Amino acid sequence: MYRRQLLRAAACTALAAFTLASQAAWPDNPIKIIVPFGAGGNTDILARMVAQQLGEEINQPVIVENKPGAGSMLGSLAAARSPADGYTLLLGGVATVLNEVTYKKPLVDMRKELVPVSLLATVPNYLAVNPKLPVSNTIELIELLRSSPGKYSCANSGVGTSTYLSCILFRDMAKVDMVLVPYKSGVQALSDVIGGSATMVMVNESLPYIRQGQLKGLAVTSAERSPLTPNLPPIADTVPGYDVTSWYAIFAPAGTPDAIVQKVDRMVRKVMTSKVSKDKLDSLGAVAATMDQKQFAVFVDKELDRWGKIIRPLNLQLD
Repeated sequence: MYRRQLLRAAACTALAAFTLASQAAWPDNPIKIIVPFGAGGNTDILARMVAQQLGEEINQPVIVENKPGAGSMLGSLAAARSPADGYTLLLGGVATVLNEVTYKKPLVDMRKELVPVSLLATVPNYLAVNPKLPVSNTIELIELLRSSPGKYSCANSGVGTSTYLSCILFRDMAKVDMVLVPYKSGVQALSDVIGGSATMVMVNESLPYIRQGQLKGLAVTSAERSPLTPNLPPIADTVPGYDVTSWYAIFAPAGTPDAIVQKVDRMVRKVMTSKVSKDKLDSLGAVAATMDQKQFAVFVDKELDRWGKIIRPLNLQLD
């Protein structure tokens, strides 16, 4: 019996030593970042920006894999079911939280199956319209929508996304009647507003098109003005209490060793301070985050609670 105890203790010691050695050696293999959306959107753009610079930092390939579907839940599920060894990461965001509180049976339980690693950036959605629409501010838009109930539409990047909720909250809080038109991506929604087949759009990919004059920007969905677009007032100036702010972040499968989580966070935050990152964030209208991993974990918990309180009264429970 004593011999068995010694063997068991030796095995546990060897396993612990192997685990510590694996953590210390990380990363010694390629890393995969799963993007739960299609190519071309802000999430994909940020993932590729991080992947390139992180790969140079760690001297290992960092591969981006797009896995869209089910309101971004398929990608989140793929990440959650991956080995918790630091070699598979998820580039999620507010959509990851919204799936948790808008679907009756979400595919992923965030609090149990994912660990928050690093907050990359925050960005408002932009309220924008086709330049030919005869409005120049949010007040005029509301008056137009009220004058012709059901005639105009709000394009968004899909049911359950922050852009979809931006439209719903605007409709309900501004007391207007408009058609909600969900697309598979923000890029598709933008295309139809630019082409004139949809009236307005609330996605964070709007900024380059606003700057180019292809869209007319009216406001930001965040509670305050963005430092990158100080000329665009918040919708809350006209609709008190309105606030939808998007954010992007790295998550890992639950059970990923804390030493690896902290290491990824430090490396990613270093990447986000580079000139390349700053220029890219500026082009997207995003602001780099300043939280560390512990602060970000608290932030995610608060976001789950906040959005739950907002969405429950809407009776928006998706199948």
